[in-house]
Amino acid sequence: MYSDVSVNLPTTLPLVHQADVMVLGGGPGGIGAAVAAARQGADVLLVEHYGFLGGMATAGEVNPFMPNHHNKESLDIGIFSDWLDRIKTYNPEGQDRVFDPNCARLAAEDLCVESGVRILYHHRVTHVERDGSRISHIVLHSKSGLTAAKAEVYIDSTGDGDLASLAGAEFEFGGENTPYVQPMTLCFKLKMHIDKLDRDALGLESLSAIDAVRKEPLIQEVFRKAKEAGRTSNPRENVLIFPSVDPDVIHFNTTRVIHKSSINGQELSCAEVEARKQLRELVEILRADVPLFKYATIHSIAPQIGIRESRRIKGHNYLTRHDYEVGKTFPDGIARVTYPIDIHNPDGTGTEITHLPKGAWYEIPYGCIVPIGIDNLLIGSRCISVDHAVHSSMRVMPPVCSIGQAAGTAAAMALEADVPCREVDGTAVKANLIKQGRNLVSYDPNRCWEMSEEEQIRMQKKNEARAKTLTA
Repeated sequence: MYSDVSVNLPTTLPLVHQADVMVLGGGPGGIGAAVAAARQGADVLLVEHYGFLGGMATAGEVNPFMPNHHNKESLDIGIFSDWLDRIKTYNPEGQDRVFDPNCARLAAEDLCVESGVRILYHHRVTHVERDGSRISHIVLHSKSGLTAAKAEVYIDSTGDGDLASLAGAEFEFGGENTPYVQPMTLCFKLKMHIDKLDRDALGLESLSAIDAVRKEPLIQEVFRKAKEAGRTSNPRENVLIFPSVDPDVIHFNTTRVIHKSSINGQELSCAEVEARKQLRELVEILRADVPLFKYATIHSIAPQIGIRESRRIKGHNYLTRHDYEVGKTFPDGIARVTYPIDIHNPDGTGTEITHLPKGAWYEIPYGCIVPIGIDNLLIGSRCISVDHAVHSSMRVMPPVCSIGQAAGTAAAMALEADVPCREVDGTAVKANLIKQGRNLVSYDPNRCWEMSEEEQIRMQKKNEARAKTLTA
């Protein structure tokens, strides 16, 4: 139990920051939102609590960018592809979606500055003042203390929906059969030193570090036995690895912290400690029991734990698992997604991967980014109006950047027309995005993806397995 204390907070604050459009959060969604609004002619202020942009791509070192493709073509051509192209200028030898987080920081800042976005680092929103159905101004906190900021339109790109929640927006929190959201993961990288090993004896020959690791079946068996022996507290079912831009560096997306909330300060702090405990355990296990890792050293640890899910802000439209399964489309679809339902079990072991019907995609309608009851607020991040299952699909960074681009475009249109965000025509937003180069398609009310009998059986088996996992 907590006891209350009296505080004497200021009743007035200096209005230091003003803009047409204010974007809170500089992750993939915030980058898309800020650049889009600025390119449409709005005066944009991008507020970020770190000293760099990129969100989970940089602060969380989440890597690589997950594929969101149809017929081998990215569905996120636009500001996201601009970001990728700029990253490559800093690392020309890098792979298409495997990136250096430092290069991603620089590239994101380049895009914003060149578009005319004003950036305000080291500031975080702490309070929102409303005038009826409008946000009148917000309060930011920094080393300068508390200051006020004011805009005509606000975009919440915080990922957790902090601005929307402070403004009183309705939201959901939790999974399908649990009050908990998807677990958090601290990403880290190990530097391999396989040249110190007897390559011939280990059968490595001329393999690169990542290829050697991918071919090593011992890793998963060692991890399973370590879990059984109580040598690690990590509930994840396997060791998940990815390549990095350095062929001798291996990226780990393996720690799993359950039953902690990123919108609870104490729990978020505990999650960081718990994740690093799991990191230490895994490194010790690999070094001791997998010869390939005998000389491995820590290359990097993400500055903050990676967050998959928290609030989902209720909007004028709402997508469900069924909408996903049938590949639902809309006249005002502002983003297309093919990434699968990807639910890391909120309660422990297991991961659900459920794919769309072959050749299908689903669309996110404009109403999903327009919160109910607040006239000058849009959502430009992962916390849009969808259920737990759909969120697990659209939360990955490429479509989130595209959602941000739609939010920034709509904000500029609302500003120009002097109307509430909910009155902006979503089909006009879509048309504007297409004009910008976004690869959206015309709405076809007769378009329908039907699963084959084989796909239906596969889906049923996956759902049954998911139900057993969640109730175990």
